[in-house]
Amino acid sequence: MQPQNLPRNLRLLLGKYRSLAEGAHDIGINRQQLNKYLNGSSFPSARTLQRIATTLGVDIDVLLADPAQAKQALEAQTASPSPIEAAMQSAYSASLDRLIREEGTLKAYCGDYLCWHRTAISDAYIHASLIRIYQKDRKTYAKSLIAIRRDGQPSHGIKTYVHDSHIFLNAGCLHLVRMSHLASGETDLGLMILKLPRLPSEKTLHGHTLTTSIHVSGNIVPSKVIMRKVTAPPLQIFRRHCGAWRLDDLHTEKDIRAEFSAGMYVE
Repeated sequence: MQPQNLPRNLRLLLGKYRSLAEGAHDIGINRQQLNKYLNGSSFPSARTLQRIATTLGVDIDVLLADPAQAKQALEAQTASPSPIEAAMQSAYSASLDRLIREEGTLKAYCGDYLCWHRTAISDAYIHASLIRIYQKDRKTYAKSLIAIRRDGQPSHGIKTYVHDSHIFLNAGCLHLVRMSHLASGETDLGLMILKLPRLPSEKTLHGHTLTTSIHVSGNIVPSKVIMRKVTAPPLQIFRRHCGAWRLDDLHTEKDIRAEFSAGMYVE
């Protein structure tokens, strides 16, 4: 180890910075002082030398080593990730692992669902809609299935209305966050939280939903919500079930009507 090796090794190690000024700032010294170390007119104190080595991620021995040894140490340092890079890689891997596990869990909930909740028009009605949960690019989404109407009747096939909806798991519940862009220019924001069933064979999910209009102050509609997986053709389901129905209308299944009571949005 020779002090005269410091200028060359230091310049070599500072090559990772965009400028010498940036390197000096990172070390905690001014540019003029760094220049003195680089041209050999001054040698840092033991404390400053340690700070330089720590900042550059090498031992003091490397700073003073033969240039060939210093270059070899630099190449080894470049090949291995920095602590920050290692932490970022670890966090990314953990996030990817969680995404893969969640993707597998959520796959069981993909399919078409009848969704019942209270309407904003009147709490004397239950609104039934058709929702499809699906996966794309390792993420889980939801979209509405709407009948194409002819002469006002839902008899001309099914089209999809894609919300900006994302589904994820949290605290043992299925969360559906929805943002719908309406033709009126408003944006409806909705949150649906559903308890996961105890058994995989259960086809009905229970929870609550909260819908609000971003542009209309105070327009918040909370409601109990029930989602039940269906397997019949979507158009058949839409014709038979979708729409707004009175609480006492026998058109809605008895067990669904029993879940809602008049006079309350949320139970």
